[in-house]
Amino acid sequence: MTARLASYWEIGAPLQQPARDLPRQTDLLIVGAGFLGCWLAYWISRLKPAWAQRTLVIERDLIGYGASTRNAGFLTGGHVSEMLADEAECGFDALFAQFLRRRAGLALVLAEFPDLPTDPCGSADYDEVTEAKRTLARRVNAALAARGEAPAFETKRARFGGTEREVFFSASDRGVNPMQLLTRLRASARAAGVKFAFGVRAQAVSGGRATLALPDRAEPQELAYDRAWICVNAFDSELVSRSPIVPGRGQVLVSSPVKAATSHHLGFLHDGYDYFKFVDGRLLVGGGRHRFRAREQTTELTPTDEVRQYLLGLARTIVGHDRFSIDHAWAGIMGFPQGRHISTCHRTDLDEVTATLNACGGMGVALTPLVARDEALRLP
Repeated sequence: MTARLASYWEIGAPLQQPARDLPRQTDLLIVGAGFLGCWLAYWISRLKPAWAQRTLVIERDLIGYGASTRNAGFLTGGHVSEMLADEAECGFDALFAQFLRRRAGLALVLAEFPDLPTDPCGSADYDEVTEAKRTLARRVNAALAARGEAPAFETKRARFGGTEREVFFSASDRGVNPMQLLTRLRASARAAGVKFAFGVRAQAVSGGRATLALPDRAEPQELAYDRAWICVNAFDSELVSRSPIVPGRGQVLVSSPVKAATSHHLGFLHDGYDYFKFVDGRLLVGGGRHRFRAREQTTELTPTDEVRQYLLGLARTIVGHDRFSIDHAWAGIMGFPQGRHISTCHRTDLDEVTATLNACGGMGVALTPLVARDEALRLP
């Protein structure tokens, strides 16, 4: 396991106690206690409560290791520039279906945890407004209207680095502290009887048997299960041969408290590869993966100086000056199905009792509630 810098969200979060003992058998096994694994445990406890006390969730870290506690904290249905780029790759129908799933996932978060603190700041797409983007925004809004739903996008003026520009704006998007959401999911599942074991690394999961490495144990332990889900996203290839999931490192900086000449929205740049928001009076900025694509297709969590310098220059542009320092820097690892953002299937059966759930394409905060709920409903 790579040593890594704590994310802004992880600071002050208590480490879970490492597991010392595990059962020899469990009916349901969930590998990974990030958003997908924890939403699945949550929905099992809510929708199929008879299974809750027969469910075990294992996690190799003591907080989280991939992207769930290490993302930028965007709860978003998507934005026009990103969607236009994805439409060229997968077509409008797949694009719109994914957009609906993200909106539904966002609504589920707010419905299930109405007391979860969020920043209802909306999002702004700061890339150039082109006619092609206007056409796509109109088409999405028209498709929503045909379903009896309100439009998603409007154009408005927003400040960026001290100047005004026209942007596509989505009022429904919010900022969120992902650690707070993850903590609520874990607490709710635990209260219903779901068991969690932290510091446990899966070495193999197949055919009803899992080989697990425990802290301070020289020999791995075998565990039998009736049904298992591997929910490790970008780390899928460690347990699944010929995995189609391509890892992508997302690096993030958080500044010292700063005054900025930019509107207080979730911000997207460069087709969504770069993004920013304001939290606790600080600027959070992330991205750069498109500039260094080959080197960022990695599961290595250590941030790099080249991306830091790129994001620092972007931060100066966003706030309109350089009178700030960088107080926090970290990286999270996302997973992309065959290197793409959009997937039409989030489940892959490995054998009769083992499946993977993943392929959220960097959209996990919004997609995982829906993907996990649908999976829980498959249980008898």
